[in-house]
Amino acid sequence: MTPGRSPVTIHLAKEIWFSRRSGDAIQFVALKDAAMAVDDLGKIIALGRANEFKSQVHAERTVDHGDGIIMPGFVDAHLHCPQIDVIGSGGLPLLEWLNKYVFPAEAKFKDQKVAQSGAKRLVRELKRHGVTTAAVFSSVHAVAAEALFSEFDAAGLRLISGKTSMDVGAPGEVLQPVRSDIEDQEALIKRWHGKAGRLFYAITPRFALSCSREMMRALGDLRERNLSCYVQSHISETTDEVAEVKKVWNGSKDYLAVYEDHGLLGAKTLLGHGIYLTDPEIRRMAATKTSVVHCPTSNSFLGSGLFNLKRTADLGARICLASDIGAGTGLSPWQTMLECYKVQALQGHRLTADELLYRATLAGAESLGLDGTCGSLEVGKDADFIVVNPSRNRLLSERIAVTETPAERLFACMAYGDDRIIEETYVAGQRLYAQSKAE
Repeated sequence: MTPGRSPVTIHLAKEIWFSRRSGDAIQFVALKDAAMAVDDLGKIIALGRANEFKSQVHAERTVDHGDGIIMPGFVDAHLHCPQIDVIGSGGLPLLEWLNKYVFPAEAKFKDQKVAQSGAKRLVRELKRHGVTTAAVFSSVHAVAAEALFSEFDAAGLRLISGKTSMDVGAPGEVLQPVRSDIEDQEALIKRWHGKAGRLFYAITPRFALSCSREMMRALGDLRERNLSCYVQSHISETTDEVAEVKKVWNGSKDYLAVYEDHGLLGAKTLLGHGIYLTDPEIRRMAATKTSVVHCPTSNSFLGSGLFNLKRTADLGARICLASDIGAGTGLSPWQTMLECYKVQALQGHRLTADELLYRATLAGAESLGLDGTCGSLEVGKDADFIVVNPSRNRLLSERIAVTETPAERLFACMAYGDDRIIEETYVAGQRLYAQSKAE
């Protein structure tokens, strides 16, 4: 992190790319030979072409990023910290995969040292991959959630997280009785929710098959007492899961109703996957502003299915993107965007580069209710941004040399890009990572 702050800093770059909303439309903004001015509070105060800044903005400091491209920090809206060492554990469908790989890995997070180490490593990797805001599942253990919040707090990143609630359907090492679960969550909410304006608590039922009726009622009551908190969970990831939910929750009209009947839907609710949602479920999600989080590398890796983004969007639901490690195969938003493109292309819908960028940045911020703070590079928002340097990947650099438009260059970054091209990561104007000084 750079020591201290100057009152106004101008960041110069070859280009600036971001998505912004204009009414119901999303616009892709690409500025050439661009500049962005950031004040001492980390807010963007001006944006435009560099030659216009000389007369309009007085700055005490100028940072020239050379041939770099400034973009918004990425938003990863669904991932699992305890699964960082499960990535690449293949060969099984979801429910068997959870039992063989995930639950044993998560059981280890009852150990504070294991939890702290996992959180440190996740923070390190998110910064390297340009992710400035993340919605993260912890394990069932309060100590693991505490470690996650403390590491994100120290790092300066934005976090939405909570301890995972589970009292049935898994080994005893990853289950917790309802009463102690709620007591732990109330303490975590009091300690962390809203801290520094960057850290927020999420009530986190793992999914319908891991929570009893008593647990779901208790979580609904907890949400009612803490309406500013988020809710995150999973829904309709596989056909087997949907069928099992129908049997176990036979009093509910569908999968979504398990959450809906307990007051867990709303503008701060994120439900991962949603591959097999019905049209009525999607319409109810749209009506309540509940978001579906598309996790394309995870869905492909486990063979769960092909999420239909166009259908879901046409029915009005909010949609954003996520890595979903450890079923997801990596933390790179470039990889997530490219896999999203492939999944939709297989269904006859070819997404543009600018729509993919929107899903990985501003759409995530909108789903989290943070679009007034981050997700795009607009005057008044916090300066959460990354500096991308394509020259750090020779083949990408050669490809970009023959492109004609910013959209072509953006798509090339999605196809070739990884953590190597993320040169710097900033949150609220503070540099949290520089590749030349990587940990």
